[in-house]
Amino acid sequence: MKTEQFAAGVRIFAQGDYSEEAYRIVDGSVEISINEGRVKVILATLGVGEIFGEMGMIERLPRSATAQALDNLTVEVITEEAFNESLVSGGDILVPYLTTIFERLRDTNERLRTAHEQLDTLRSPAFPANVKSGGPVVLNAGNLVIEPDSDETRRQSALKKQTLTSFPFIIGRRADLAACVDVFSKIRLLIGDRMPFRVSRSHCAIEHVKGAYFIQDRGSKLGSIVNGIPIGAAAKDDRVRLRTGRNTLVLGPANSEICFILTVPDLSSSRPEADS
Repeated sequence: MKTEQFAAGVRIFAQGDYSEEAYRIVDGSVEISINEGRVKVILATLGVGEIFGEMGMIERLPRSATAQALDNLTVEVITEEAFNESLVSGGDILVPYLTTIFERLRDTNERLRTAHEQLDTLRSPAFPANVKSGGPVVLNAGNLVIEPDSDETRRQSALKKQTLTSFPFIIGRRADLAACVDVFSKIRLLIGDRMPFRVSRSHCAIEHVKGAYFIQDRGSKLGSIVNGIPIGAAAKDDRVRLRTGRNTLVLGPANSEICFILTVPDLSSSRPEADS
């Protein structure tokens, strides 16, 4: 496994390039973007420990996006040949790459499931026949956004602001031992915690059911607080619905610093307009 360094502002690869390497960030951060005509669209900002470029290694197709160093960057580089050699030897070096690949597959499957549900709705006899034509139908018009809401969570690069597209989105404590790593883990947001632990290994899940979002406790030891309402542990309820707009989530007791803001989209403004 080799490492490479890039100065701030340097492109690692550009949209349309042919390359077969995948990268794991050792130090620094990377911006992933695409160009739509003359417009640059930023897809993500990645930090230490995160993987990018893995599909180029798998598919050998032109890069679908551009990766650029936001600051002085050190990355670990793995080629298809090195990946296969590590796979044969059973090296644990592959764990983060495999975890990322499986996560991409889960996300793709969830997007397909959601698209099929929405297409079924459009085909339903109950769908208004007098919807105005002439414009595209927008599928999946809004998604929930989660972002850190305390100094402790903001310090953890893995807990950056993100838009959720796949559910259930399970939140739990990061394992301390490498032996505990499970590439098939269903936990989507791993939180670094310290003793006495406030976050359980599988703490809670964000669920999306029939257009509504919920927080579901998963048997956590200390429970959570959603918009001031305790759930799980000794609380009466273990599930609560999120409201449209801003919601607060505290993992553990009221004095816990593991806090997040969950913003639920208002989908009423994206409903199709009917002819008058």
